[in-house]
Amino acid sequence: MSKCLEHVRETNQYPRLTVKGLIVQSPKGVSDGQKQRFDWCDAVVDAAIISGVTFFSTLGGGAVAGISAVHTVEAATVAAFSQFFVFLALKRGLIQAKQAQP
Repeated sequence: MSKCLEHVRETNQYPRLTVKGLIVQSPKGVSDGQKQRFDWCDAVVDAAIISGVTFFSTLGGGAVAGISAVHTVEAATVAAFSQFFVFLALKRGLIQAKQAQP
């Protein structure tokens, strides 16, 4: 374990915990001369988590508003699926997130 920590200190890399385990990655995310591969597993897990939050918050909002259960589930499903694919597009870089201007 100490050799691993020494390697991290020497190379100025930080560990990152993913669904595949502990991965040591450079601060820039791309090593010199190597292209970074897109991690579909991380992207799908992240999109599923965000979509789940969207689904259940829409269900809660529909229940508070007094909308029928069938319409609430339909609205929550549509919101969750659209959020899933938008989040994947953002992670993939197909849609560029707007940056705040100073």
